[in-house]
Amino acid sequence: MKFRAALIMLALLVAPAAVMAGGGFTMTFSSSSVVQGGQAAIDFSFSHSDPSGVQGFSFGVCHSMNVLALEPVGASGDFDEVVDWSSTVETLKQGSAPDFFQQNTETGGWTVGCVICFTSCDVIDAGTYDFGTAYYRVNGAVGEIGTVGLCSSLGAPPVSSVAVVNGASLPMSSLDGTVEVLDVPPIVFNYYAEDRNVNYDPATGDGDFSAALSIEEDSSNATYPTNTQGFSMSVTTDTSYITPLSADIATAVNAIQPAFAQSQILPNGWTMGVVYSFQVPVYLQFPTATEVVEITGQTVSSALLGDDTGLTVPLQWLPIGAPEIFNVVTSNDSSIGVTTTDGTLTLNPQTNLDYIRADINGDGIVNVADVVWALQEIFNSGPVGTCNDAKDSNGDGIFDVADSIWSISYIFQGGSPPPAPFPNCGEIGDPQDCSSYNGC
Repeated sequence: MKFRAALIMLALLVAPAAVMAGGGFTMTFSSSSVVQGGQAAIDFSFSHSDPSGVQGFSFGVCHSMNVLALEPVGASGDFDEVVDWSSTVETLKQGSAPDFFQQNTETGGWTVGCVICFTSCDVIDAGTYDFGTAYYRVNGAVGEIGTVGLCSSLGAPPVSSVAVVNGASLPMSSLDGTVEVLDVPPIVFNYYAEDRNVNYDPATGDGDFSAALSIEEDSSNATYPTNTQGFSMSVTTDTSYITPLSADIATAVNAIQPAFAQSQILPNGWTMGVVYSFQVPVYLQFPTATEVVEITGQTVSSALLGDDTGLTVPLQWLPIGAPEIFNVVTSNDSSIGVTTTDGTLTLNPQTNLDYIRADINGDGIVNVADVVWALQEIFNSGPVGTCNDAKDSNGDGIFDVADSIWSISYIFQGGSPPPAPFPNCGEIGDPQDCSSYNGC
């Protein structure tokens, strides 16, 4: 430290000189208002009016330590080690880096010393120049105001804030910047219930469905993407027409093997509570809409028997149960209320079910998962699909290994697509061999 400071002092002749040629050496810092815990970007620029030009400079930058904490930009040895220097500074010597450039972090700020050219081959002409951007974490109390500006108290010995003109060090003035600490706005998460068609046979009133429940964080949150520790969900429907059956965590949640995941199937809806971990930290983030729970249900056959018209019923985010289960996300050990978007179940009378050919696992998408499902069902006693027409990828009326070969050829080799109904939902009339299909 002493060697470095001595070198800077020697190179810049920082002992304040009596020579006061020219004038107006000013470093100007920007101001901002930032939410508590956020990051403040403080731009700083240098201006002077001396016709001889500036040969070098040194300065320290102090900040209010009770409000701000400096966050260095790069790694040790980088030109942008401490702050993000502008291209102007990076090319001060005839388009290349200065001959001498030393920067350091100090308690309460940072320092820099620069000699543009040891042979005085280049200078900073009179004018105003963008010098760079320093970044600070805003840790103060809400309402506090921190400052960022030049100082001559950092380092051992202290680094003076001066510009060098004709070998003399001339003091810089500072137009300090300020950072106001704002209150953190509420964190917003959104719950979505999926819209689904529920096909039922008017001759019996029977039909069933599955629907996804999703979470998405609002990207305007100050902490986006925010770590979550768990969530609870509560959805109800019109039980005159729908009977809730099950609620299970979806793939994204199941992948972390949560410590607690408990559902309730109530006469008027579904609830789910999930805690990722009780001990070691385990988090999930939801920067995009992510399916977290799948619910299933069936129609009330007596209510739809002989109904050739159909109707719609809601999937509503309402607290149900005793005690009531609320729609909240847990983050930082606190419960956060959510905004909600209800779903709609469209009860659709169909003697024949709509389906997508080659969608063997019934998820509404034709991809390699359907091939895996088919081969497992045929050769390894895997789960049995409930819509043989959908499993008949090549449309020959038989479900066998030829259907997997057809699907592989279409998906990976540019082969012919499956026959209708494909790629959209539909049906081709009687006879139909499809007892249940929820992909449409």
